[in-house]
Amino acid sequence: MTCDDELLVTYGLGYAFEKSKLLIISEIEEKTVLKHEINIIEEINFINKLKEKFNIKGDLKFPNDYIANIEETLEEKLSKTIPIITSIKAKNMSMEKQVHLMEEYLKIDLSQARLKRDGYIHKDSNLIKNYLDNYNYDLGMKIKNEDQKSLKYNKLVLKLILTTSFGSEFSNFVSKQGQASIMSEKHKLIEEQFQDKIRNNFLIKKKYNELDFLNLILFLEEWQRKYFIWDEKYTSLMFSINKDGQKYSSTKSELKDFVISFIKEKRYLYFPFGRYNKENIFVTLNDEKYQNTENKKSNMILEKKETNLYEITPIKYEKIDLEYGKELGGLLSYSNDNVYISLVIYDEKQQQLVDINKFEKFNTKMIEVLEKIFII
Repeated sequence: MTCDDELLVTYGLGYAFEKSKLLIISEIEEKTVLKHEINIIEEINFINKLKEKFNIKGDLKFPNDYIANIEETLEEKLSKTIPIITSIKAKNMSMEKQVHLMEEYLKIDLSQARLKRDGYIHKDSNLIKNYLDNYNYDLGMKIKNEDQKSLKYNKLVLKLILTTSFGSEFSNFVSKQGQASIMSEKHKLIEEQFQDKIRNNFLIKKKYNELDFLNLILFLEEWQRKYFIWDEKYTSLMFSINKDGQKYSSTKSELKDFVISFIKEKRYLYFPFGRYNKENIFVTLNDEKYQNTENKKSNMILEKKETNLYEITPIKYEKIDLEYGKELGGLLSYSNDNVYISLVIYDEKQQQLVDINKFEKFNTKMIEVLEKIFII
């Protein structure tokens, strides 16, 4: 038997995105078949069994975190995964005969025929993989540590690779030329400056085993229910802050993930110490209430004095020079089994920390609360 008697059949998985009409092809296995024995029906049965195997083991050439990046960029979930034959080749077979074999396969494989009829565009997964690997680009985790300009830039590049007719050429260009490295240097500088601020402005330093995280979460839950509307998610009571001060968010993350990331020194942990309620009153964890000087309004309570007599009494709150939409919080930083706790200002709208230890008058109050509910 000579090489001319053999065909090289390449099998892959197609990741279909219905809204964008994208079919991203990842080749996963090759098999040699005798030319006179090739049977398209048998090959389709083989690729279906292959898909079952990879559903269990996973496609290591194009793992799930790459799919998550694409979903984030396209703002669209993966519709389905389809087993496909990507090519049928022989050393001395004419291009015409190779095309004929592929056409025969496409006629019989109804899922492929349907995708072709619906106008799906094929994209090589290697283009996406090369880009993601070269720039360590992970929307679900690492990319969230970058500033907003970098995030938008990287998402735009990936979207161009995925959705444009010149995506292949553009991917090769980016790989050769590199992206603006100045962005990563700028981001690194922001992280270092933010870290220096925290190290130089902490209120408390404790060993990790001297802190009662469970009691803090339960206390935050009770406080949230008492003064605010709680979404029943513990990730809103305590969440991750990136090393540059931005809030980290991921649809799949849980509180335990945030704590693990904190212990591994990848991110910080944040929890509220005081925030505004719907009545524009600033409430702290120790039940103290304050009023913004710019949005001051009279507050009255109706107090019963006798059987049918009531007295209206004005309430005077202490003033706080903090804009509505911003809150005070505690930031936990971990290093060498030590936890550093700082008082910070968090901007709810921008979802980032904007200052550290500005309100010194709250330092003592925060320490008192934490010693009561958090520090063992």
